[in-house]
Amino acid sequence: MLHEAVEHAERLGAVRLRGVAEDLLHEGGARRPGAPRTGPAALTDSERRIAGLAAEGRANAEIAASLHLARRTVETHLTAAYRKLGITRRTELPSALPPPSPYGPPARVG
Repeated sequence: MLHEAVEHAERLGAVRLRGVAEDLLHEGGARRPGAPRTGPAALTDSERRIAGLAAEGRANAEIAASLHLARRTVETHLTAAYRKLGITRRTELPSALPPPSPYGPPARVG
């Protein structure tokens, strides 16, 4: 069940919840998954989508409105994306993210 919790938390972009579930798995003797922890491949779908919109120059309030999210949710996802991408400024997003594929989002590995 904890493995499922980790997967659900990842899909939802719930970084803290994922960390708690992974820690509990580790304490129980399970190995940590080989998923990347940094770089563009480490971004959840939500983080990638929000970071992409921010990289296009959209404001947090505009992103929140377009995705029907709270502004704080956008801020949380951007904070996690910055950490995973190893950046500190919004202006660094375009160069830190891979260019969008004309065929849709990349397939998740793992």
